[in-house]
Amino acid sequence: MRGTALERDEETGARRRGRGRGDLRGRPFPVLPGGPGGQREAVRLLRAWAEQEAEDAIDWYLRDKRLKRIGAKTVRALVVLLTVAGAVLPLSSAVAGRSPGGWGYVLLGLAAGCKGFDLVFGLSTGWMRDIRAAQALRGELNDVRLAWAADTLRAGGRDGAGTDGGPLSASELERQLELIGRLVTAVRERIGTETDDWLTEFRSTTQQLHEPGGPVGPAVPQ
Repeated sequence: MRGTALERDEETGARRRGRGRGDLRGRPFPVLPGGPGGQREAVRLLRAWAEQEAEDAIDWYLRDKRLKRIGAKTVRALVVLLTVAGAVLPLSSAVAGRSPGGWGYVLLGLAAGCKGFDLVFGLSTGWMRDIRAAQALRGELNDVRLAWAADTLRAGGRDGAGTDGGPLSASELERQLELIGRLVTAVRERIGTETDDWLTEFRSTTQQLHEPGGPVGPAVPQ
């Protein structure tokens, strides 16, 4: 459905910096100011770094999702067209009194090849995983931002980017560092989970290719 938060994130991510898909690389750790007077600036830099790491991961998954969605829909359309053509061609040839010359089998074989291509390259399943990852990361990022805003309101409107220059209390500092660490950990774990899922799927696909009967196409995503 167009107009959802996920689709808006996808469009925003596609416009950002005009970057290609590439690899999902982390950002350099920020250089933190020293001295007691730089405490708030250090917290602000850490929060900005953690949030940008999450945004970069979300953008990557949305770009990857868009490519896989196009590929999966294209392959599925080819499967339908080739299957129908492979079934209709012998019937139409029989009605016309002509020999199909085995082209029906060729078309059905191509349809099966398209299904195998989808399975081997994980277009449909990867599309679904990218959606899941982007939604999970966006939800975690929003949860951290809401928790940060709640803490800021409880503290009278001051946060790590405050302009009063005073040091944070021990409880404020601990809570804000906890939220930053929570976001960084969520991004790292989500990327690790998706990588493990990809490896599991790849091994399973490789095993299926060596089994009698060949690959079986995955379910069509809605």
